[in-house]
Amino acid sequence: MDVLQLETLDAKTRERLLNRPSPFDEAVKARVQEILKTVREQSDEALQAYTERFDCVRLKVLRVPKVEITQSLQEISAELGAALETAKAQIEAFHRPQLSKSYEIEPLRSLRLGQLIRPFRRVGIYVPRNLFSSLLMAGVPAHLAGVKELAVCTPPGVDGKIPVAVRAAATLLGIDEVYAVGGAQAIAAFAYGTQSIPRVEKIVGPGNAYVTAAKALVRDQVAIDLLAGPSEVLLLVEKLSGFSPETLMHWALAELKAQLEHGPGTSALLLTNLPELAQGVVQKLDAALTKDRHLAVLCYSDRESALEFANEYAPEHLGLWTEDAEELLEKIQNAGSVFLGPWSPVAFGDYASGTNHILPTARGARVSSGLGVSDFLKKISYQHVSPEGYKSLAPTVAVLAKVEGMAAHAESVRVRLERL
Repeated sequence: MDVLQLETLDAKTRERLLNRPSPFDEAVKARVQEILKTVREQSDEALQAYTERFDCVRLKVLRVPKVEITQSLQEISAELGAALETAKAQIEAFHRPQLSKSYEIEPLRSLRLGQLIRPFRRVGIYVPRNLFSSLLMAGVPAHLAGVKELAVCTPPGVDGKIPVAVRAAATLLGIDEVYAVGGAQAIAAFAYGTQSIPRVEKIVGPGNAYVTAAKALVRDQVAIDLLAGPSEVLLLVEKLSGFSPETLMHWALAELKAQLEHGPGTSALLLTNLPELAQGVVQKLDAALTKDRHLAVLCYSDRESALEFANEYAPEHLGLWTEDAEELLEKIQNAGSVFLGPWSPVAFGDYASGTNHILPTARGARVSSGLGVSDFLKKISYQHVSPEGYKSLAPTVAVLAKVEGMAAHAESVRVRLERL
């Protein structure tokens, strides 16, 4: 792998770097369509068959016994228990200010307008195998929003059990409705409902290509959070006081490796104005680690071009390792989550700093945001017009309706004026 110069990239190379692969292809989509159809037609029988096929275990009962959930905290170490408690508290602290309130205004005399905030009644959380952190990231804001029913689907192990850390996280969240079902079939169960799993109003949580494809295909049946693809990071590094070139290179390398650990399809980009750091990272990256990943190291001489590229790339995770990172933050328009300075690793956001790690990928940050409390809330507008308020606003409505050619709308206003 060669170090690229940002300012001299040809259009084809730039587009290749910017346009990450789709989270799923047509072959995956076709297989998922068949799974969705089968679950819809065969219900629990299909879930059991797919669990046996994909997870190598045949389950007679899909729901995890409540006692296995409630006793899980006694099965984990004190160290893990304390870590889960800390992570949960941090996530709550970050998300609590996101709570919205109902409001009412009176813009005109005798005209009251308002907005009601209501939580979803029932939400399904998909948790990839053993990713208890994703359960915390989805469950905490859902609880803050006031969702009454939270159901969890997650793949079982070959012993038919759910990892104890996932069960412990569910216990901390007060969730006892957990199903040993994974993959696209779990999404189908949430969307359509089966004998064991009542359907939900919204599905949240990350997953592999099959889970993502399933979420995309059931959007006409149920609300979803976002279609997250493989994880990605863009790291912008400049000279920092207090850090030797060797240390900075070592830390940048560690940050890129941490991202690449997510597996095939992962994207990791390094932007730097330090050529020696760029060369050092390239030389030390293990080729085996970069297999089936998307990795690039770019040097820049003009910071504005680097910021322009970063905003165009719209990364899921953006690291800003510069002396003026706080000021630089004001110039960031597109990113899922930003990590300021070398003491702010992406791993903190993944687990315990408090920000959410369920984030848009593949340039989705240009138009969407990471998971938050608002994803579990609905907004209902209302109005109350008195006769006095009606009289003052009716002429405006009638004029606008007539110009749009909506004669019946205008008439519905006129007939009421006869009473005034």
